[in-house]
Amino acid sequence: MGWRYQIPALTKLGLRVVAPDCMGYGRTDAPEFSKETASRYGFKQCADDMKELARQLGTSRIILGGHDWGGFAIYRIALYHPGFVTHLFSICTPYAPPSKEYVPLETLVETRVPYFGYQLQFVSGELEKTIKSKRDIRQFLLSLYGGRTPSGEFGFNVFKGVLLDKFQHLQRSKVISEEELNYYADEYARNGVHGPLNWYRTREQNYKDDLSLLGRKLDIPVLFVLATQDEALRPSLSRNMSKYLPNLTTAEVVAGHWALWQAPTECNEAIRKWMEGVVFTGKSKL
Repeated sequence: MGWRYQIPALTKLGLRVVAPDCMGYGRTDAPEFSKETASRYGFKQCADDMKELARQLGTSRIILGGHDWGGFAIYRIALYHPGFVTHLFSICTPYAPPSKEYVPLETLVETRVPYFGYQLQFVSGELEKTIKSKRDIRQFLLSLYGGRTPSGEFGFNVFKGVLLDKFQHLQRSKVISEEELNYYADEYARNGVHGPLNWYRTREQNYKDDLSLLGRKLDIPVLFVLATQDEALRPSLSRNMSKYLPNLTTAEVVAGHWALWQAPTECNEAIRKWMEGVVFTGKSKL
């Protein structure tokens, strides 16, 4: 669903497209988060899962695309399995190299990235306690997708998260249809919201796993599509990407965080140009 406007464009280019659900989403497992299960939501496990999925599909080399958490994951998949991923494209999500310093989320929000404040709510357990029914899930999703109250107020902001005093009153969002919203609500209702929210609880797990990647370079071709109006993954976060990615191509779309839906034509065109100008010129490598 997240790539519903891009998959037809990619297949038109002659590509075989697979859009897997990651752990906790859709019809995957969604174990409760604990010290014992944290690694199942981590990027290393995701990388191993994607490599195994590719093996079962009969391929050993792939092109990876991602957005949001998927965008963070694709960089790590390529780092954990050199030679497996030949090219990457990320919508909205900048590259963050592995670090030898652990910075807790609370410190990150307080000192560096205050607009990640919503993540403090996401890890707190508050939302799982509040969002129980399918209608709750529907309204939760509306808050993330830009739904507004009858008076025009949003139900989410990046500094505080979901505004629980407003989310039950939210009405339609411009970026998603009723049919699409109901489909998402049905999928989330299988296991509730704890699975997706657990991705925000993996900061320490990912840090520990990333220590094995220190010094590893990501020199494959990468396309980064910046969304100029993204309030969470702001353009400033990507300013040093070229320092770490020697084969970086950049593009911009005038859109917010849901750029794949808000500017599908522009995103597709950026991907097409990169595919035809970079990926297909080295097609013998695939």
